[in-house]
Amino acid sequence: MKNVKKALLATSLAGALVVSAGYGTYSWFTSSTQAVGAIDNGTLSVNNGEAISTELFSGESFAPSQYVLGNFVTLDNTGSMDQQLKVTYTGSVDKASADPYKIYYLAYKYKEKPSGDVMKNFRQQWEKGFYKGNHNPSMSLAKSSATSLPEGVEVVTGEATVEEAQAMAAMAKSSEGSSKTYKIGNDKFFKLKPDQYIDIVFDVKLDQNAGNEYQGAVYSGNLNVQAKQTDQGAKFENKK
Repeated sequence: MKNVKKALLATSLAGALVVSAGYGTYSWFTSSTQAVGAIDNGTLSVNNGEAISTELFSGESFAPSQYVLGNFVTLDNTGSMDQQLKVTYTGSVDKASADPYKIYYLAYKYKEKPSGDVMKNFRQQWEKGFYKGNHNPSMSLAKSSATSLPEGVEVVTGEATVEEAQAMAAMAKSSEGSSKTYKIGNDKFFKLKPDQYIDIVFDVKLDQNAGNEYQGAVYSGNLNVQAKQTDQGAKFENKK
């Protein structure tokens, strides 16, 4: 009988051990959480970073007192961010001073391009003053025509002057020729939102006082456009 009790007691203890071992496999109460985030960087792009294929202008048999009408070229904010443009124009002559060449510019800024007739009419009014030697940016003919432009279309027009010139070293004269670099327009006008465009054109006139040293000379124009963020402290690329 004692042996039976001992056997039952041993079995009970073994069961208790098994049960205790089973409880020990469970975890205590726990909790956890997490958070994730992602940031998509914007893109800063003018004309998709590609060179403009349209020629600024072309001509031949150019002579004093004559002018060449340029072609409109487009500056397009193809990025996803607001951008500030720095627009400079350099005129170079291969065998004489660049001084007698006068540069006049006309630019439209818009998000939805106005009709060709509207833009053609404005340019015709602007060029009437150009032909007559009236190069005042706010001349009445162009100013009155501006009232007919669609809402949201801005215009800037003027003459590239020595006062606007940048990179003074580029203005140094030599017996082989010279060049001048001008900053064009104002910073406010050349601030673009995504999908906003600027069409700009340059007309060139050779002063009537240009002498025989300009016979056979070649004049070249180069438009350079740089874009930067509009945030305070943003800088343009430092090109040497």
